[in-house]
Amino acid sequence: MSRHEEMVVGSPDDELPAEVRELLAELENDRGVQLALDGPGTVISRGVAHQVSKTDGQKGKTMLPEARRVNGTQSVARTIVYRDAADVRTILSLTFSTMIIAVLLVASGVGNVYQYLRRPDRIVVDGGSGRVLSINDRNHGREDGIEFGPEKLTAQDKVYLTKEFVKAVYQVDPATRPRDMEKAFRMMVPDSAVKFSRWIKEHGILDQQKAESWQTVWNPMDVSVDKNDPYTVTVIGKQEITKVVGGVRLTETKQLRLTLKLVADNTGRADRNLRSGFLVASLDYQELNDPLTKGTAQENEAKSSAANSGSITPLTALQND
Repeated sequence: MSRHEEMVVGSPDDELPAEVRELLAELENDRGVQLALDGPGTVISRGVAHQVSKTDGQKGKTMLPEARRVNGTQSVARTIVYRDAADVRTILSLTFSTMIIAVLLVASGVGNVYQYLRRPDRIVVDGGSGRVLSINDRNHGREDGIEFGPEKLTAQDKVYLTKEFVKAVYQVDPATRPRDMEKAFRMMVPDSAVKFSRWIKEHGILDQQKAESWQTVWNPMDVSVDKNDPYTVTVIGKQEITKVVGGVRLTETKQLRLTLKLVADNTGRADRNLRSGFLVASLDYQELNDPLTKGTAQENEAKSSAANSGSITPLTALQND
């Protein structure tokens, strides 16, 4: 054997035709994968014999030798390693997915900041039908008895506050009397409320109503805003009183004329003014007829006792002031 010759010992490729071996060698060079059918063998090149295997024990890496026979001589060519196509596709898919998630996170953050800073929507819904009447003041005009427009205090607000105030004072329910009076005080100007409360306490109005077991029904007959003074509201109503005096049950009916002076609340629409925007500053009280009292067999004695006791209604304080 010549010094410059080389051969492979124990290689089954020698049994293949030369054309097949050359084809395998070309495919190995193109694909980077060993296609030879031989297993580990000894390669003798230029007089030096060494073992060639698919795994190099020293480096722990896979060796893919490529063998090619040129002019009847087999030589070991340079190994070309390619990345698996499925691995490349997986990496590209993960990269694309990460980019999409990053874009979605940024969009979600921007949306959250916008929702936090934006003005909340104001939606008006009809409680009876459930139909949406207005969203962010986009509907104007009149629909189903509701008028939409810029915020302003109206005569209807004054009438509403007046009705609620007079009802809280004149419609006596023993179960809710303390809360009703507290509600009335809250609807007044603070100075007027303090003065009115002090007067009621000094004259024992609430104590008298409790001792006589007052139960009254208030029926407003007319509530109107004065044409000459838009902040004056006149109320005409009837109060039906049921009480027990000296063990005798009495029923008394009064027809009253009340004049209330209102002022605009500087806080605007608030809970204390029942979202009307007005407060009660003062009021005047007047009886339009003499009280009509009916009793049992002791009617005359009860009338005399009631006359001597000098029954006082809370709104008498307004008249006295």
